[in-house]
Amino acid sequence: MPLRKPEAFLRAGSKVFVKAPTNRESIAGWCNIAQGKIADAQREANSRSTRLGAAYDAVLNLSFAVLLHKGWRCTSANGHHAEALEAAAAYVGVTESVFDRVDAIRDLRNNQYQGVEPSKADVVAALAAMERMVPELLMHLK
Repeated sequence: MPLRKPEAFLRAGSKVFVKAPTNRESIAGWCNIAQGKIADAQREANSRSTRLGAAYDAVLNLSFAVLLHKGWRCTSANGHHAEALEAAAAYVGVTESVFDRVDAIRDLRNNQYQGVEPSKADVVAALAAMERMVPELLMHLK
């Protein structure tokens, strides 16, 4: 199934997306936050959970920026992270395979809620997903 944009989620009953005017300050803010998160993810002195979470957050913040650039804002409705990541991936035109790698990092990140610390391999996977997705998102924002 192809990756879905906000309109498709709304047709399916999602409460995640609302139309919003483009806000350059918010977009710039998310880009700046993402740059700090990228640095945190790459900093080997940080804990594995910090690095994995930062890699995920970098992609998520840039996804929010892409969505707002396209006229959409995310609510805090259930599933907003998953839908935001998929919709941004659809807008920038990455393959389902690339999106699946990012979505797998979301699942790994959510393991923290069960008290499961990420492994070294999880961090490597998160960094690889971030390094694959971030340039696509940034290119779309230029």
